[in-house]
Amino acid sequence: MTGRSRGCLVVLGLALAAFATGTGAVPPGPELDWMLHCQGCHGADGRGAGHRVPSLRESVAPLMQIEEGRDFLMRVPGAANSALSDEALAGVLNWLVAEFGGNSVPAGVHRFSRGEVAAARRRPLMGVRRSRNEVAARLVAAGLARPEAY
Repeated sequence: MTGRSRGCLVVLGLALAAFATGTGAVPPGPELDWMLHCQGCHGADGRGAGHRVPSLRESVAPLMQIEEGRDFLMRVPGAANSALSDEALAGVLNWLVAEFGGNSVPAGVHRFSRGEVAAARRRPLMGVRRSRNEVAARLVAAGLARPEAY
């Protein structure tokens, strides 16, 4: 084991100890699931990594306005193939809409459900970039803003 690996294990152990003792760790739920399963690529603030990983801050609100956008969010491989249960993934998606979409998400947009996520995950998303471009084209056709990263 390298020194870096030992250091990572120490940090993980301290985080778990803090969680277990209730000393400032994030409680179980969507935010913790986000931290463990999504933030590694999208960043703690949801800003992504340039054109490799799009910012969710720029894309959640427009994507929530069309069915193809909602479908894309549920089927993107990092989400659909995560170890999260359907219910937990629905919770993370709803959390990120509230956290990163804020006031830009139109009123009346319905929350993701366990059943909706379960059905979407059964249909693998082939060609992520192509699918993302198709969703972006649908946004433009609907008269909605195309996120800069798309």
